[in-house]
Amino acid sequence: MKKIKFAIISTFIIILNPLTGAAANATPAAMTTQIQPPVTTAPIDNYSYNPLGKPDPFRPFVTVDVAVAKKQVLKKAEVSMFPLQRADAEKYRIVGIAGDKDHRVAICEDTAKKFYTLHKGTHIGLYNGKVIEIMADRVIIEEYETKKPRRVILKLRKN
Repeated sequence: MKKIKFAIISTFIIILNPLTGAAANATPAAMTTQIQPPVTTAPIDNYSYNPLGKPDPFRPFVTVDVAVAKKQVLKKAEVSMFPLQRADAEKYRIVGIAGDKDHRVAICEDTAKKFYTLHKGTHIGLYNGKVIEIMADRVIIEEYETKKPRRVILKLRKN
C-alpha cells in the first residue's frame, strides 16, 4: 500500500516539476519570444459559381398553375351545405303559399321532390339569391350573379 502511495506521489511531483521549474527559470522576454502566433496567409479565393444548366434552389420542384388552383377552390366554394343554395333558383317550383299579407310562407319543391319552406329573407339559388317578397300567387327572388341584381319570379301553379 505504501509503495502505491509513493508511486502516485512521485509521479505527481515529476509531472509538475518540469512545468514549475521551466516557468521559474524562464524570463518574461524569453516567454514572449517563445509564444508567437503562426504566420498564416489568407487563402486566395479562385472559386466562382456558374448557374448555367442547374436548377434554381429557391424555386419549387413542382409548379402548380395558379389559375387552375383558383378554379378548383372556387368549385369547392360553390357547393353549399344548405340544400336551397345547391341548385339554381329557377329549378324550384312553388307548391303552396299560406298566411296573410303581413306574414306569408311559401312551400317550394326541388327536382328531387323534396319540400322546403320559404320565408321573407330566405337565401335560395346559386347566385346569392334572397326571397324579397311573397305574394298571394308568386314569390320574388333577387339574385346577384353580377353587381347588378336580377329578379326571378316563381309563380304558383294551380292544378
